[in-house]
Amino acid sequence: MQSWVLKAMTQRLIGFLPNPHYWNELAQTHITDSIQLPPDQFEVKLGACRTHLEHLRAVRRATPRHFSALELGTGWFPVVPIGLFLCGASPVWTWDIVKHLRLDRVRFALNSFLRLDVARELERHLPDLLPDRVQKLREVAADRSTMAPAELLERLSIHYRIGDVMRSGLPCGSVDLFTSFGVLEYLPSEALVPLLRAFLHVAATDAVMSHYVIMEDQHAFFDRAITQFNFLKFSDRAWRWLNNPIIPLNRLRITDYRRALRNAGFRITDEAVELRGDPAVLAKVRLARRFRAYPEEDLLVLRAWLAATPVSKEKTMRSNIEPSSRS
Repeated sequence: MQSWVLKAMTQRLIGFLPNPHYWNELAQTHITDSIQLPPDQFEVKLGACRTHLEHLRAVRRATPRHFSALELGTGWFPVVPIGLFLCGASPVWTWDIVKHLRLDRVRFALNSFLRLDVARELERHLPDLLPDRVQKLREVAADRSTMAPAELLERLSIHYRIGDVMRSGLPCGSVDLFTSFGVLEYLPSEALVPLLRAFLHVAATDAVMSHYVIMEDQHAFFDRAITQFNFLKFSDRAWRWLNNPIIPLNRLRITDYRRALRNAGFRITDEAVELRGDPAVLAKVRLARRFRAYPEEDLLVLRAWLAATPVSKEKTMRSNIEPSSRS
């Protein structure tokens, strides 16, 4: 049995357990040892924060200084929300469906920022860095009292929330920047447009969405016997049995994300493909029927940045929204 199939079956079994996210975290902590923040991954997340800010600047034509932000998918370490705070965001809401943060992980993230600051490297990664925010970070990191992770982040105007972000309760027009990094690919396909429309409801008129989407078969990260296109050969029915029930991949392509943004009332301002697959490798894959109508150039996109801003209300009312479809 291929190792990716074995892992898929193991994840499916974990999915049947009570509180599957707890057992999944336990396995990642003690078996795969994958919950870490090594320096290279920390810098990747800093790079993501910088790109989010560049997307905001491109629309607003100025270096942002005072803006609000909402991050989808906090994850294990709150690097992006802390980075946004250091560059002028306040407040920052960071939303997750499962509580992954622990006090030691938050403190580790804070200290990772301070190590770069001491080495005079932090400003190179975050050119919009504000000195007074860095000083505030030092003060918070120096407090060694025991508190909940959310309480510690609140001192940086970062609001950590668990639950359905579509029921955020945030006021209309209150968010300037929406961000995610490797999150949208886990959303059920039918939930994507409703999520984006919920964002539109709370978005400022000149708000910006900045999303990094991974569209490759992530089993290929550890099983070299398969390609990044492997999951495109399965029917929807077969994929439901093979997919990870805890963090399921939706297999949407760049075409689908473009359509979803338009249907939700956004205009794409930037699309940057970071990784394309090899056409010769794709040609060897017997595509499932749902993927055969996609342009080859879109199927080849494996990782990409998408930035968008709301279409004006007047244009949104006049436009003919494309029907939602699954090719």
